[in-house]
Amino acid sequence: MCSDKLFEQMFFSFCRTFLKLESCEPMRYKISREWLWRIAVFTLCFTGYSRQAEAQSEGNNGWLFLSHTQQVSDKFDVLADVQLRSSDHFTYFSSVLLRTALSYNLNEKQSVALGYAHKGDWEQDNGQKIYVPEHRIYEQYLHNFNVEHIEMMFRGRLEQRFVKDIRYEFSQRARLLLSAQIPLIANSDFSKGVYATIQDEVFLNVQHKNRLNGSLLDQNRPYISGGYRVSKSLDIEFGYTRWLQREMEGDETTHVMQLMITSSL
Repeated sequence: MCSDKLFEQMFFSFCRTFLKLESCEPMRYKISREWLWRIAVFTLCFTGYSRQAEAQSEGNNGWLFLSHTQQVSDKFDVLADVQLRSSDHFTYFSSVLLRTALSYNLNEKQSVALGYAHKGDWEQDNGQKIYVPEHRIYEQYLHNFNVEHIEMMFRGRLEQRFVKDIRYEFSQRARLLLSAQIPLIANSDFSKGVYATIQDEVFLNVQHKNRLNGSLLDQNRPYISGGYRVSKSLDIEFGYTRWLQREMEGDETTHVMQLMITSSL
């Protein structure tokens, strides 16, 4: 017991000295076990759902995700995302995603947005790379709320997709995301410190699924990460996603390691 207490004191001393957490404390002790169990059960349920169908193929990717929110006024924000994805075994960049939106704040916790995204994939065909573009218009609803010290986020998004095959094909997809950001070692207002993130996002084909994979389920992305909040305006985290994609030929699972940087001004 003495050695455990000594280790804890040394650890928090390190946090205060090197991470500049003036009021560093183990926030996890302030979060009830009941809510931690609920989050754990939620994660296990969705992870288990993504494993229901045996994947016929598996791969490994790396993603770099940059996300920025720029406040324009009390009511309006501009959203901007850039994501780079590697091919299997990290040999080259296989995809790029550029996304932006104008967001309207209904209140301090809720917002709606209208945006556009461009996604490009470099696909291998007989040793050559072929660029396959996709254009999206999307509508979004975002709700941020707190459960004790846990920062929760629910996001619903409806996408109008124009995916090029021989010609551009139209379809619609709904996306539902629930995320929990849990402070672990942080100051009292969680403006700086170490945290963990647990989330899951489900993708559903709601129109013209026959033009895609023929299934209501398109993707499922359970995600877990560890991160450091530099300030209220900057988070840096590194995590793992078990990315399930449903294809005509069968399910594909990709193990994704992601570095994510989130900023706001």
